[in-house]
Amino acid sequence: MIRRAFFGLMMALIVMYISKIVMFLDYHKTLWNHRPGKCHIVDGIEHGSEDMQTTQSGLTFITSILPIMGGNAAVMGSEYHEYYTKNHVGGRIMLFNMVKPEDGVKELRIIGNNFNYKDFVPHGISVLEDKGTVLLFVVVHRAEEDTVEKFEFLEKTLELKHLAAYTGNLIHVLNDVAATGADTFYTTDYTYYRNHVGIVFEAMLGLHFGHILYFDGQEFIIVSEPTCFANGIALSRNGKLVYTASNIGKKLMVHKREDNNRLTKVNDIELDTFPDNPIVDPTTGDVLIGCQPIGHKFLQHLSNPVNPCASQVLMLHMDKSGTNMTRVTELFSDDLELYCSSSTTLYKNRMLIGTVCHKMMYCEVNTL
Repeated sequence: MIRRAFFGLMMALIVMYISKIVMFLDYHKTLWNHRPGKCHIVDGIEHGSEDMQTTQSGLTFITSILPIMGGNAAVMGSEYHEYYTKNHVGGRIMLFNMVKPEDGVKELRIIGNNFNYKDFVPHGISVLEDKGTVLLFVVVHRAEEDTVEKFEFLEKTLELKHLAAYTGNLIHVLNDVAATGADTFYTTDYTYYRNHVGIVFEAMLGLHFGHILYFDGQEFIIVSEPTCFANGIALSRNGKLVYTASNIGKKLMVHKREDNNRLTKVNDIELDTFPDNPIVDPTTGDVLIGCQPIGHKFLQHLSNPVNPCASQVLMLHMDKSGTNMTRVTELFSDDLELYCSSSTTLYKNRMLIGTVCHKMMYCEVNTL
């Protein structure tokens, strides 16, 4: 009798666990494709447009590469790495002018005596406009360590002048960055381990081994509670809040900035999708997020980029405080032409949608 009861309990626990995984990976979902207006694929980007940010004048800077996080120790499978090698994909930072979308994308040349181009895997990006100067802060995965690197945009020559590289002992695997000044920024320490097995272990168990870090001009400091896969990060329009996506947690974390730049969590906005990079609309203060709505297709895509993956763009409409979401609008949903959306930026009625390791799409937005 006891054995039967124990066996029954174990079977019930196994069924509950399997059911939880099935729901978490979205096997139950049906996707409805729709667009906010006319959309088309932008030529010139084939293997990733992971993150992007737009200036006040409409210049959009884009990181482009298959994002091998932690050097070659990503959660991606062997087929992913073979695809990466076969296509000779190199790290690039691209430029797209939202005022003149017909011009397409242009690759920016990086200059600087100490810049290592061969070992350059750009990921998250943040743009700071400071007294007529445009500075770019970029998370870079290198074989031995992750860094945040700073560039100055030279508009006349379409070049990026490499200014500095920041790293430290607290850094494990970085994901995104949000600049707060010419030498200060927040960055997300995504995972603790820099190897395939460790990252899978963290993900499967939902471990809180990550943090949000702040660089104060001298050193990195931990400024948040432990996080579960803290992904993209952005400042609110007034700079008083920090929005951070937890993709494994399927939520957007809202933190208040204290006087010492440490963070106090004030809200978790639950999302029934895997959010990637949040970008704040400078006009409304609402939060745009590129998402992956079907988890199991996302994993298949990371295993091999030729596998289709669904894309989704959400606009979270925020209240006046910027802390609470009042409603959500799904601006875009597609699993036919654009695989695995990761970021999106809106300039007036024009929108760009980036992807983890696929193409980039431009849309006219007629639904807002």
